[in-house]
Amino acid sequence: MTARLTTAARILLGIMFTGSAIAGVMGKVPPPEPEAAAAFMGMLLSSGLLYLVKILELLCGLALLSGRLVPLALLVLAPIIVNICFFHMALDPSGLPVGVILAVLWGGAGVAHRSVFLPLVRVQ
Repeated sequence: MTARLTTAARILLGIMFTGSAIAGVMGKVPPPEPEAAAAFMGMLLSSGLLYLVKILELLCGLALLSGRLVPLALLVLAPIIVNICFFHMALDPSGLPVGVILAVLWGGAGVAHRSVFLPLVRVQ
């Protein structure tokens, strides 16, 4: 049963990031409501950093959906998910449930690959 849950979490996470990346590149993401959040997103957009993040989200989402390079995709997505959560906590609380869902799905998908991640936190 655990294998099915981790696979489901991986696929859902892949769908969410792939869909978000495609919508973001096409300009279909509505701007956030609070003024500070809109200013922050405007800065990311004008600097071109948002496009880099969306390309990474697309590549990682596709990797998660294909089941190839899953640990690498999870490793790249971790700081993106942390930033999504902090953005919504600080600037746009209405989107915080999405950040929490992403974090939970990331953890669920990561359970299957914990043997890959444990050496990263081992004290030498």
